[in-house]
Amino acid sequence: MSVIALTVVVSVVAGCASLAPRVECTDERKRVRPTDGTYRVVRAGSYSLVGSIDFNVEGTHMRRAIGVILVVLGSLFIGIGLLAKPYLYDQLAIAPLDQESTSISQGTDMAVLYPHVVDGAPAIDKLTGVKVVSTRQVVGIPGVPAEAGVEDTDAFWQTTVKSQAEVDGQMVDLSFSDTGVSLDRRSGETTNCCGDYTSTGDLDDPTSQKDITHDGLYFKFPFGVQKTTYQWWDADIERAVPIEFQGEDEINGTPVYVFKQTIAPEAISAIEAPASLFEEGAVGTVTATEMYSNTRTLWVEPVTGVVIDGNEELNTVYEADGYEPVAKTVGTIGFDEDTVNKNAADWGAKASLLSFIDDWLLLVGLVLGFLLVGLGAYLLLRPNVPAAERVPGRPPQAAARRLRRMTERAPACRRRCRRSSRPRG
Repeated sequence: MSVIALTVVVSVVAGCASLAPRVECTDERKRVRPTDGTYRVVRAGSYSLVGSIDFNVEGTHMRRAIGVILVVLGSLFIGIGLLAKPYLYDQLAIAPLDQESTSISQGTDMAVLYPHVVDGAPAIDKLTGVKVVSTRQVVGIPGVPAEAGVEDTDAFWQTTVKSQAEVDGQMVDLSFSDTGVSLDRRSGETTNCCGDYTSTGDLDDPTSQKDITHDGLYFKFPFGVQKTTYQWWDADIERAVPIEFQGEDEINGTPVYVFKQTIAPEAISAIEAPASLFEEGAVGTVTATEMYSNTRTLWVEPVTGVVIDGNEELNTVYEADGYEPVAKTVGTIGFDEDTVNKNAADWGAKASLLSFIDDWLLLVGLVLGFLLVGLGAYLLLRPNVPAAERVPGRPPQAAARRLRRMTERAPACRRRCRRSSRPRG
């Protein structure tokens, strides 16, 4: 908009300049060639300053044009300032319908179970001290909330998580999950508006799923995060658990709030497992209870509510009477360095823009706008000095400068006229 405004200013100024009266130096002597072929010099009546009595008219036109432009620009800035909070911020502080993101978490020295097939028969290997990589993709599906008629307030995001372990230099699959979540586009709270689901299958049948009712926060915190306790969803126990504010920190120059969630050990499922899983050489099956506990730490950008970094201290084991627990997933896993750096760079910049709009744009717009309107009004309303009231010999400053330049040129004009009036030998 400022480029357009400057273009208007230049155009108006150029137009006014083209309409301004011109001042020309008319030589007081003219060479006149009569019919007899001789030359003679005649004296002109005066050096006329064409339009010299309208110097003030030129200034008035220019001043009024600039005044109008300043008033328009000032009004524009005032309007932007007034709309900053109720319109601009609200249009930007909202989760997208077509979200697309990928985050990678990595853990080292972890203990996991590796289910696979050997010679056509199922097998489970107990791995220790291995590297685990978890890739999470989030994709928004705009058509789902649109079909429900809630696209203005809610979004529907699908998230898939694939976990792999490094075995003999190769990454092998451990688990796969697929979940669909409805969430409020401003608060981040789950809404269950659009058919939330979660997978119940495994790598052999990843499409098996069930309906589920979510609670609390799932992907992100609300815009304008507070230093308080929130409810954060845990997929393993399938409910929201309090996550408490711990303090402030900084990641690559981006301020963050730190939240921690502690989930005490609890049973989440019971399965019939081969006894050989607990003791080599044992036969038959045993009833094994899956026990789960976790300490989750999230570093959250407070303006946008986006999680910049996160890690989990996982402790999931199978317990069976008479046997030592067997680790299903034990160890610490968190966002890798590339994911953290990208999150900090992307969301730190967006947070700065939102903060400026929310905190400063109103003040800047009003101050700058009223200054421009005031200056424009002054140029428009300043009275002109009538011609009858002008002091003789003391024209306006601009006219005086032009008159002085013309006076300085007059002797040169006279000399040229004298030389040209001499008879040619």
